[in-house]
Amino acid sequence: MVAHRIADPIILQLLSKWLKAGALQDGIFLPAKEGTPQGGPISPVLSNLYLHFTLDLWFAKKFKPLCRGEAYLVRFADDFVGCFQFQDDAKNFQRQLRERFAQFNLELAEDKTRLLLFGRFAAVMRGKHGQRPETFEFLGFKHVCGVDRSGRFALIRIPSTKSCRKFLARTREWLLEHRHWKRREQQQHLTVMLRGFYQYFALHHCDRRLSWIRHEIQRQWKQALQRRRLSWAQLGDRPWFELPFARNLHPTV
Repeated sequence: MVAHRIADPIILQLLSKWLKAGALQDGIFLPAKEGTPQGGPISPVLSNLYLHFTLDLWFAKKFKPLCRGEAYLVRFADDFVGCFQFQDDAKNFQRQLRERFAQFNLELAEDKTRLLLFGRFAAVMRGKHGQRPETFEFLGFKHVCGVDRSGRFALIRIPSTKSCRKFLARTREWLLEHRHWKRREQQQHLTVMLRGFYQYFALHHCDRRLSWIRHEIQRQWKQALQRRRLSWAQLGDRPWFELPFARNLHPTV
């Protein structure tokens, strides 16, 4: 696949050696029998190249032209979502995709693969059976069928529960390991961590969840400071305890 664009034999030989180099684990050499080296800097690039030919081009050139309605594929690394106007196109895609992947020694993660009704008609169609529209998670966001102020369909994206738990687990671990730092230094580092979270998740409908994240970090911080029993009122009066609030960083999305 690389040879479609790269003709230099030295680069191709280098990539081949890299894939066969193996790895050291606890001082023991493990030969590479298949796939790309775990943690190798070249692995994400080669994985994207592999999926570009295996999935992206196949979908655009072979599958999409045969669909009865509109069809779209959104992929980031090895996570992707297929969107189809008609259910039979979606079912056909799932079936053919398994066959396509099998040709390249790939498999779908069955626990993360499902068909669901989603979009502007989902609420009406599922409401006939007394059901609410389903949701799905993609790239850290929970995608929800909602409505805007005028009552029209709106796609709502909020930080997923899993993303929030992972972030809070990371901040809690850092606080426990750095409780000996000066309060201002702790504030500066927590601010950097929190702003990094905001940079990714600060969409229009995420304000409530992001405010909750900020409160949880302050609660963790308060617990880490329990050598001095300080109340919320006392902490609120201290400038070093202040953390930034989220603001909408992606107003056009």
